[in-house]
Amino acid sequence: MKRGIFIVFEGGEKVGKTTQLKRAKQFLEEKYYSVVLTHEPGGGDPALREKLLDKKGTLTPEEELDYFCRDRALHINNIIAPALENGTIVLCDRFEPSTIAYQGYARGIDLELIKKKSAAARYGMWPNLIILLDADPAAVLSREEATSRFDAETLDFHHRVRYGFLAQAKNDPVHWRIVDAEQPLDVVWKNVKKYLDEFLQIKKEAMP
Repeated sequence: MKRGIFIVFEGGEKVGKTTQLKRAKQFLEEKYYSVVLTHEPGGGDPALREKLLDKKGTLTPEEELDYFCRDRALHINNIIAPALENGTIVLCDRFEPSTIAYQGYARGIDLELIKKKSAAARYGMWPNLIILLDADPAAVLSREEATSRFDAETLDFHHRVRYGFLAQAKNDPVHWRIVDAEQPLDVVWKNVKKYLDEFLQIKKEAMP
């Protein structure tokens, strides 16, 4: 690869992104790709992650948006852009689509305002592939106690988040792939791997 590949995993709370990202990293490294695994929030500034996820914290939706965008700008500059320039595959847990789903569809901030602020923070950078791990919040959130401010939100909030992700995927079928995350882990991975394989094959065929 002359330039790296930017792959983002999206989805609501407790859908299994962490597990699938680890498997994806191992799978790609076994194919001799250089891989960086990173996440938002906190990829730019870990202190911002603490503020955003702290269950005892109180932030307005607007403050959340500003923190996410500040972290994203640092994340792009310090980790994502340099890695891509070196030909590395960047696997990222969450990116702008999460901001649109959570602060937009769920919190009610104007979607165009979010897109404008986030676009300024990401300097035109956009994922080559977005894998959405989709699950009914009622099926996955009941499994364990909330560990962040977002986990602790109402079920209705999480349904709005899910709708926000699915709406974005519907509007951009070129970049998005949807995986049913309510299936057993190995079945979820089989589908994730299929999309990774398909994408890598397309990239390989497109190379001169």
